[in-house]
This record gives sequence, C-alpha cells and structure tokens, in this order.
Amino acid sequence: MSEQYRPRLSIEISDEQAHELKTLIPWGLKNQLFTVIIDDVIRLSKLHGQHFIAAILARALKLEDYSTLEVPANDHD
Repeated sequence: MSEQYRPRLSIEISDEQAHELKTLIPWGLKNQLFTVIIDDVIRLSKLHGQHFIAAILARALKLEDYSTLEVPANDHD
C-alpha cells in the first residue's frame, strides 16, 4: 500500500486558543479556513517581502487589514 506524502503545518497553540477555535469554527472548516489564510500570506509575502511578515509579527498589521494592502485597479480611469 503506497501513501502519498502530504505536507502538514503543525504549530503549538495555547489551551485557550484551542478552545476558542473549537468553539468558533465548525468541525471540518479549519483546514479550508487556514488554507485560504496561508495562500494569502504567501501571496502578500511575495508582493511585500519581509516587511509584510515583520508588520504581522509586530502586530502593526492584523488579519482584517490584509485586504487593504491591495486595491483593485479601476479599469475606467
């Protein structure tokens, strides 16, 4: 029996974080949610480099702010 390797992200979180995630995010949605967040972090890191990561770690940039980093071009200008 051959199993395909699937990379995983494993991080330590606090008991409180685990409880909040379990309470707030329905079972089965965590993978989908964090996959989208990871894709956005990768995309924005490519665009803004280490400044993006530094801003997150310094709490100068929060998840709800990420969408303001790019404003779609207005094709009508």
